[in-house]
Amino acid sequence: MLKNSIARMLAVAVAAPALALTMSTSASAAGNTVSWQNDQTGKCLNWGNDVFGNYRLDPPGNCDRSTHGWSQWKETSVDGKYWTFRPDDTVNGHQVNMCLTSYNTLVYLETCQDGNWWQQWEEVWTSNGWKLRHRGDGWVQGFYLDSDGSRTYTEPGNNGRYQLWH
Repeated sequence: MLKNSIARMLAVAVAAPALALTMSTSASAAGNTVSWQNDQTGKCLNWGNDVFGNYRLDPPGNCDRSTHGWSQWKETSVDGKYWTFRPDDTVNGHQVNMCLTSYNTLVYLETCQDGNWWQQWEEVWTSNGWKLRHRGDGWVQGFYLDSDGSRTYTEPGNNGRYQLWH
């Protein structure tokens, strides 16, 4: 009886730290760094910040894929199907809490909120590149990230190259 009790306590003593390490590793995973270059225009999805440090979505432009470049985004899986995208700017030692958001057809950055479907995107692979489908709801559910080279927006899916990203 005593032998079984000691064996159980030893098993718990070994398993608990291993479980805690596994859970903390998963919870602290920051996600992958990605950049999105439009197939038709060759311009990248860019972010910036103003003189006050406020983050914003910039017009599509040159691709800066250097460390902490304005074309770099942290993608974090919401549920294995949908992703959030945050500016990859950890220069100040913290992850930016702004997410790529779409409401109706507008695309912009706003404070990240858990469970906000307007901030969630599905990466859909086609034979020609990636399409970023907005989760949203209502009549804009399933709209795709689109760019004409001067602005970024969402609209219904089509077969054009303006909705393809690399």
